[in-house]
Amino acid sequence: MSLKVAVIGCGSIAKHRHLQEYGQNEQVDIVAVCDIVQERAEEVAAKYQAKVYTDYKTLVKEENVDAVSVCLPNYLHASVSIDALDSGAHVLCEKPMATSLEEADKMIEAAKRNGKKLMIGHNQRFVASHQKARDLIASGETGKVYSFRTAFCHGGPEGWSADGKESWFFKKEEAFIGAMGDLGVHKADLIRYLLNDEFVEVGAFVEISAKENTDVDDNATLILKSEKGIIGTLAAS
Repeated sequence: MSLKVAVIGCGSIAKHRHLQEYGQNEQVDIVAVCDIVQERAEEVAAKYQAKVYTDYKTLVKEENVDAVSVCLPNYLHASVSIDALDSGAHVLCEKPMATSLEEADKMIEAAKRNGKKLMIGHNQRFVASHQKARDLIASGETGKVYSFRTAFCHGGPEGWSADGKESWFFKKEEAFIGAMGDLGVHKADLIRYLLNDEFVEVGAFVEISAKENTDVDDNATLILKSEKGIIGTLAAS
């Protein structure tokens, strides 16, 4: 029996990861897709034989799906995830989880209230080498960890986002956060995973250095300290 899934948001991450990988999974049936740009939704719907929606609320009301992927601008993650959970679906939401701790807590509450799974797309936890590193650290085979360095950088969303230079990634009211939220969040989560630890102190320089006509950061450097006293650096740009 196949899992019936819907994908809300048909931009680049949906086209190149969520839809593509659902499509390759024999246990999944993509039944509906949604995007406010109808042509974008129609394009992927034709490829996966899915029903087209331009209003996600109509989708979650009309379609009895098992799970929903939320592939939208950051400011919509919480509200759409909560509505999907309340409709009875499990939710896989793209990172960063939300734009505030309050939003994130409400998402978790909605999952518990409905007895559904809520997962955030921190896919670096599933890389085999990362899982092996976590095991080696946990076993003590690598010795005591005193420090770490991590970085994640690329040329910017204009090179791959569906809307290029006009992308929501560069608009603070929609993105909330720039390179740190798009890239740094992966590494912040990965270090927590590898060390089985939580961060308790942080200092940071977060700047708009290279990109023009934007009010979100493109360059961030952090110093982090964990509960176990491990200190390290994280750079995102």
